[in-house]
Amino acid sequence: MRLPADVKSFIEVESRENGSSQNSEIVRAIRSAMKIKGATEGATSSRHVTPNL
Repeated sequence: MRLPADVKSFIEVESRENGSSQNSEIVRAIRSAMKIKGATEGATSSRHVTPNL
């Protein structure tokens, strides 16, 4: 995943401070954004589901 330098730096600092991986910090940030928008982990909207091919 390509991230702007300022975002990458933020993720690096957060992961060090929280003793977690950078991946975990990215997932945490996305889930936080999902919560704010009212999305759920098992979202069923067509925008959040990959069709079975």
